[in-house]
Amino acid sequence: MKPVLAIALLALLGSACSADERLSSASAAAQTDRSALLDQAGAQWLEAYQKQDWQQLRSLYTDDAVLMTHGQPKIEGADNIIEFLQRIPDAGGTVRFRFTNEEAIADGDYGTVTAKYYMAIAFPGQDTMEVAGRSLLIYKWRNGQWLLWRDIDNQAPDATVADFAR
Repeated sequence: MKPVLAIALLALLGSACSADERLSSASAAAQTDRSALLDQAGAQWLEAYQKQDWQQLRSLYTDDAVLMTHGQPKIEGADNIIEFLQRIPDAGGTVRFRFTNEEAIADGDYGTVTAKYYMAIAFPGQDTMEVAGRSLLIYKWRNGQWLLWRDIDNQAPDATVADFAR
């Protein structure tokens, strides 16, 4: 009788380990999916901006998002950020963006991306102004998607307009 009980106990322990392993594998797969989505978040932002789909762009931010861009005061709140981003198109100008992700790290409900960026700002009859630099983007995972929570942009000597000439 004791060998049968021992075998049953081993079988039960074995199935518990398998369940833990399955849970761990599922968790790792979910984190991998989140990492891939984080890496794509900038492309979603860029697509919405280029289409001037301000409602879609707004949906990519948390309500309490903050933009800290080079040479500008801190802008707090997603609605204020969208208003800031609309100012050049609303004035008849165009903005072209390009991004190159350098690093994207998903860690639980937070994700960080560092990226080089390029902007070309043009108004009719004026020379195009080109700017390049680096961004630190911090995202929060909410309702199955990454939402931009903090956006810090600066100009950096190792992130130049020439980097995007290729």
